[in-house]
Amino acid sequence: MKYLLTLIAVSLLLFSCLDDTPINESPKANKTIDEKTHKGGREIIKAGSISQYTGKPGRLIIVSKNTEYTNELAYVFDSIFAAPIRPYYPPTPHFEIINRTPEDFKRLSTRLRNVIELIVDEKIEKGKPTMHIYEDYYAKTQLYTKLRAHDFNDLYELVLQKIGYLFTVYDRQEWKRELFRHSVKKNSHVNSKLQSKFGIQLSLPNNFRFESINDEYAIMLFPDRTKEMEMKTTSSSYGDSKANFIQSGVMIWQYPYTDERQMHPSNLMMMRDTILKHYAKHEIEGVYMGTQDHPAVIPQYEKLKIGEVVGYQFRGLFKFTGSYEPSGGRFWSFHFKHPHRNTIVALSGYIDAPPTFSPSFDINRIRAIIYSLKVVE
Repeated sequence: MKYLLTLIAVSLLLFSCLDDTPINESPKANKTIDEKTHKGGREIIKAGSISQYTGKPGRLIIVSKNTEYTNELAYVFDSIFAAPIRPYYPPTPHFEIINRTPEDFKRLSTRLRNVIELIVDEKIEKGKPTMHIYEDYYAKTQLYTKLRAHDFNDLYELVLQKIGYLFTVYDRQEWKRELFRHSVKKNSHVNSKLQSKFGIQLSLPNNFRFESINDEYAIMLFPDRTKEMEMKTTSSSYGDSKANFIQSGVMIWQYPYTDERQMHPSNLMMMRDTILKHYAKHEIEGVYMGTQDHPAVIPQYEKLKIGEVVGYQFRGLFKFTGSYEPSGGRFWSFHFKHPHRNTIVALSGYIDAPPTFSPSFDINRIRAIIYSLKVVE
């Protein structure tokens, strides 16, 4: 029973208010990798690898012997790391968990993005399990955590105690990898426009198209991508191929601030729909982007601090609606009152993709842009 209560408590912390810790701050890092002189804990140890990481985004590799990664441990990891991002539908897990034995891990690849190794070793003192978190272990930006314990009971207790913090660290690293890639791109021309129009600056990726009609609304369109889907037809024994287009981008809008009631989450969403009905129009006449507000998928929000700015972060679903409803997808946004201008500013990323498509890369690219926010006068 106490294990269940612990899991519930940790789950409630995953998207809790982050007022006290800006989202773009990282835990302190140590430069030593000598485990004999480092007791371990929450600090991140810099290992110094400069190799390129491999593997798909949004995957967590659990390295352990089959006898050690029991159903009880798998349930704990699934409850936290593989929990769905609410309110996305179809269900979209934070991480896809893959278990590998130490032999398979070394044989296939050690440079995967996210790794947690579970070790039962009788040499570890009973009742004193250890945790060491490494960055740049086998590859640059890789996170590699070693959880060591004398026996299974100690290992289980350690996982219950640390999994909430580990989720925070690994989730942060997923979008920060995209931020690291963006930071080498200057994009000074676009940022000068963002500073002039909206009083903000962002770390932006390469290969996007910036459009701005006026000082109220702008959009950064990422290049369309395609995913081939093999289909069997009833008239032929051969497979047909259909290309699914994946569209994504980040919209920015602002409007005058007149009253603190405007910053209530429900009013921010109402203004979102008003702005998008005017600007976010589909190529089909009379169709525009609208927020899905069915009780089963109503947008989720929490207060969030990015740098020195406090606002509201939203996650939800949108659909193009009007005379037709051709498509829809997921959005992730941040709304705040500009501290130097009398305006409310919103950054809203969207992903329009097939429901079977994993949005992990696109979500983290959007989060990296939003969390890089800096306000200017």
